[in-house]
Amino acid sequence: MHSLENKKLAWLGTNLFMVLSMVIIGGITRLTDSGLSMTTWNLIKGLIPPLNQEEWINVFNLYKNYPEYNFKNFSMTLEEFKKIFFWEYIHRVWGRLIGFTFFIPLFYFWLRGYFNKNEKKLIFLISSLGFFQAFMGWYMVESGLIDQPDVSHFRLSVHLITAFIIYSLLLYYFWNIHLGKRKAVNDVSAHKTNLHKKNFIISLVLLLTTVLAGALVSGTEAGLSYNNFPYMGDGFLPPILTSGEISNLKSLFYDQGFLQFLHRLVATITLLYLLHTIFKANKDHFFNNFKQLFYFLFFMIILQYSLGIIILKLYVPILLGLMHQIGALLILSLLVISLCEAKKMGRNSPHKQNLNVLVRIKS
Repeated sequence: MHSLENKKLAWLGTNLFMVLSMVIIGGITRLTDSGLSMTTWNLIKGLIPPLNQEEWINVFNLYKNYPEYNFKNFSMTLEEFKKIFFWEYIHRVWGRLIGFTFFIPLFYFWLRGYFNKNEKKLIFLISSLGFFQAFMGWYMVESGLIDQPDVSHFRLSVHLITAFIIYSLLLYYFWNIHLGKRKAVNDVSAHKTNLHKKNFIISLVLLLTTVLAGALVSGTEAGLSYNNFPYMGDGFLPPILTSGEISNLKSLFYDQGFLQFLHRLVATITLLYLLHTIFKANKDHFFNNFKQLFYFLFFMIILQYSLGIIILKLYVPILLGLMHQIGALLILSLLVISLCEAKKMGRNSPHKQNLNVLVRIKS
């Protein structure tokens, strides 16, 4: 049994690293405006980059046929093109590697009967999201190759949030197997444990909503406008909300000021709710057995919010923008782990343990 669990942990741990790396590479690709440098999509041939000067010139000439070059990068040299091509190439190849590291061991484990019914459902969900993510990658790039020099910020946000959800499910699966190796110690009542579990779930939803709003900001480069905080220009609200010029609801989601305001608002709500969640849990001794988790989570929440303000004021430096995305992933990881611990505690609460003892006595 331990050997089987170790194999699953190694498989899931590898894929957690792969997806985490993919999000980081994707962040660099976005921040360096590299995503539209590869204008063709080929599953097998796409693994081979240009190998000589002639091939590089041919790929560069293909890029010249599309809006990003004609509207934004018309003065770009071949050497500059190679730099943005590199990140998009790595991004695509890494996606294919994830397919290998996930599905090849999966087929082996499945044929050997290593998964129970619940695991199979979770694996089916993760696999479906993985295929959807691959489709969204192509669908997102396709939106920037028609008449606009940028990808759709709606498709970008779906692409990013799907990656975060896949990562969350992999970590949830990994940590629950890890929990099976140790006994949870719980002095918190079943009622309070369930309350904390709900708070962590709400915190996760709020965090993912904040990430979604952040992707909309990134996709429209809204972070380069209204670079003071907490004001937006001369007031707290973006001009579109005070001018009375809203033509329809859809127009709000194309306005840089509104999208940045939405991200600020959701991020602030998330900050306050996360702080409420962890301090309430700490007060009820939920973090007694892993104080480091409480301190790290508190530190990351404050750092992430502060970093967002700093990035805004500095006009979105690439390195800090990448750190901001990694920070969101770290907070997500800590919340998923906290949720797993809460569920484990719920199964080992004093109330349930007493019920199990009574059942055994009666039987």
